[in-house]
Amino acid sequence: MVFVVAGLLPRPTTWVLARGDIAHRPADLDKLDTGDRRAAIVFGAGLDGERPSPLLADRIDAAVELLNEDRVDLLVMSGDNTTEYYDEPTVMRSSAVEAGIPPELVAADYAGRRTWDSCVRAREVFGIEEAVVVTSAFHVDRAVASCRAAGIDVVGYSVSDGRFEATDRMVWRVRELAATGRALLDAWVLRPEPAVGGSRIDPYEPCELYASLAPSVAREQAQEFGALGC
Repeated sequence: MVFVVAGLLPRPTTWVLARGDIAHRPADLDKLDTGDRRAAIVFGAGLDGERPSPLLADRIDAAVELLNEDRVDLLVMSGDNTTEYYDEPTVMRSSAVEAGIPPELVAADYAGRRTWDSCVRAREVFGIEEAVVVTSAFHVDRAVASCRAAGIDVVGYSVSDGRFEATDRMVWRVRELAATGRALLDAWVLRPEPAVGGSRIDPYEPCELYASLAPSVAREQAQEFGALGC
């Protein structure tokens, strides 16, 4: 019966799965105590040339605020890098570093092609056990449901899209209907492997994080990571 309801009503299903675990401002989340680990997984949302799209910029800004407010201790920028000419994670990571976040606190997942892939790779490649998923309001329920199914103890952080045109917000929500149905199929039935696998990376170990960066980025930040013994 559960699968029948989910198949007929995917959006309400993810809403039910995620409600009660969605934050809207830093104060909705507890501050981390010494020794706690809680990463922010930030999902890609397109580029404008070599800069984040406005939708993505809002997600990055929200994640930066969470780290500055001690609600998370690491940012994992997960996005599409299918070709050398389109590199969401590097742009996302650069934006956070430009905002003042130390480079060793920002990891890049270059193979987050879909929400499910981002969640599975966060757990299996980056070893993330507890996280806040930072994404737009129309996407947050699906992100929570997907990452929870991937084995992460997760809370959603809903970034408002209210500043955008009503037509854009409607299009995003219509597209989300189909995407949500596929997400539930992946999470509960198919459980596919990510399109790209990878060796285990400990993002809390600065030298491992440094070694996982794209070569051009690693060269640019050699001095900063060199000071950390890398």
